[in-house]
Amino acid sequence: MREKYNKYWGDAKKINFLVYLASIFDPRHKMKFVNFEIKLIFPDIADEVMKMTDKELHSFFDEYSSISGRAMVYEGQSSIPTKISNSSELNLPKTNLAMQQYLLKKQRVGLENKSELDRYLTEEEEANNSSSFDILLWWKMNSPRYPILAQMARDVFSISISTVVSESAFSTSGRVLDGFRSSLTPTMVEALICTQDWLRKSKDPINLDEYAAELQNMEYDLSRIPENQEVLSSKLHTLHEEEET
Repeated sequence: MREKYNKYWGDAKKINFLVYLASIFDPRHKMKFVNFEIKLIFPDIADEVMKMTDKELHSFFDEYSSISGRAMVYEGQSSIPTKISNSSELNLPKTNLAMQQYLLKKQRVGLENKSELDRYLTEEEEANNSSSFDILLWWKMNSPRYPILAQMARDVFSISISTVVSESAFSTSGRVLDGFRSSLTPTMVEALICTQDWLRKSKDPINLDEYAAELQNMEYDLSRIPENQEVLSSKLHTLHEEEET
């Protein structure tokens, strides 16, 4: 059991990248939580794993960006005000008003030049730690803000088509069916697909009356098999006696 566990989870470098990605796409966790957990479980290689994860994450995002054809630069309205009405709102003296305007402009430009991924990672995590938190609903509601990331999250959190039960993956006993018996040849797969297609396509009920005469002939032929065998045996016995004489 321990050997099988280490095969999948014993080496942080060999763990499927989607495991890290799923945690990063949880708005309650993001990159900080992944970094904390990796340092806790794999302290010796935590920095190396995080660099690899960050590189793969940005590469993954760039690929989706090129496919979707969306601009990576945020074009939405910044939450930072562009106009300052008076110095009292900033709680600063008038002499610092120009400097404050400069800092606000600098911060706004920096925010607008960030990609969706960078903005998502730098924003604060969701404070909702309830067990009823719906992560898919969160991404649906925030898809206008993160259109590319929402598409990535949809693919990451999709249900796998093929799964393996835990009893099969971590069982200490041998395989009940070997690889040869549990495999399907192309011919068998084709036969199953064709049969299923025929069954689904046929909507008319089977009428046994149409085949009644044919079934009776088959039953008659089957019933005469013992009689024919006796006649054949008798003839063979007679021939054998004639040869002896």
